[in-house]
Amino acid sequence: MNDQILIGLNGPNLKSDGRHRGDHSVACKCSNPEWFAPANFRRLPGQMGHAMSRLVVKDRRTGKMALRQRMSRHPYFVQLREAAGRKRDFRPEKQALYDAIWPLVIQRADLATGVVTFNGSKLADELSPKDEKGDVIPETRVEPSRLSRLFEEWERFGLIERPDLEMDPATGYCMPRHIVLTDRFWQLCGIDMDKFLSERNDRLAAQADGIIEPGTYDSVRAARRRWYENMRMATLVSRREKAASKKRRTRLSKLSIDDRRNAMAKLLRMQPAHQWMHLPPEEFDRQVWLRLRQMDLGLDYEPETPEIPDIVH
Repeated sequence: MNDQILIGLNGPNLKSDGRHRGDHSVACKCSNPEWFAPANFRRLPGQMGHAMSRLVVKDRRTGKMALRQRMSRHPYFVQLREAAGRKRDFRPEKQALYDAIWPLVIQRADLATGVVTFNGSKLADELSPKDEKGDVIPETRVEPSRLSRLFEEWERFGLIERPDLEMDPATGYCMPRHIVLTDRFWQLCGIDMDKFLSERNDRLAAQADGIIEPGTYDSVRAARRRWYENMRMATLVSRREKAASKKRRTRLSKLSIDDRRNAMAKLLRMQPAHQWMHLPPEEFDRQVWLRLRQMDLGLDYEPETPEIPDIVH
């Protein structure tokens, strides 16, 4: 009996996923990612725009964007290689990732706080090649795990700060994790730090709520805490709304079309009175149908009839 347990005869049958050890490629899917701001993006203000101009250049003849400076080749990464835990230079794939993500995080950073307003998964999608419809191609996607390892390395180099991971107590999922660009990051861009700090202080003064004197280091930290608290609350509200919408759809999907209309009308009446009280009956009915179609519960949806089990007497 013990031998059978050891060799797994009495163990659960694992689902076969078609993968075999040693048969898959370990090469990264996207070895040469790149990102340039679309043509409809406005130039960044002040020194942030100057930093972007130092990194990216536009060919006036062809209109194509190209890198003016490859940040992965900066002497800073050679000098502090051992301090950051590295023994060798970056591999070509890591160099390409460094060069591509540098202008992206500048474009997504907030001037007052230095917080990059996209998390790692969204940044990975931005770097990944897209098809004609603008969707990420799975075969050539930049995996978020590559950016996670890169950000850990950037933290050791002193380029970013990352807040502690927080768990959503209701769902058990991690909260979105963003990064904060440090002054060292902006110094490597070659901008005028005096002008940059003056612009940041002006933005902080415009956003100050009177708690801390604008322009001090404490106000930067306070602004970052406020930004993260607002993002945390927005994430919690969004997840609660998605969970409530999923439960509502599950409940309505079991009803007939007439009962679905009636239940949706009752849900509409639960909204603030100014949203439905003065609507004409035709518009009220249109709003009911609109909400049903948004939940894919319109006329084309038919509830599944439960199977009646055979009763053996």
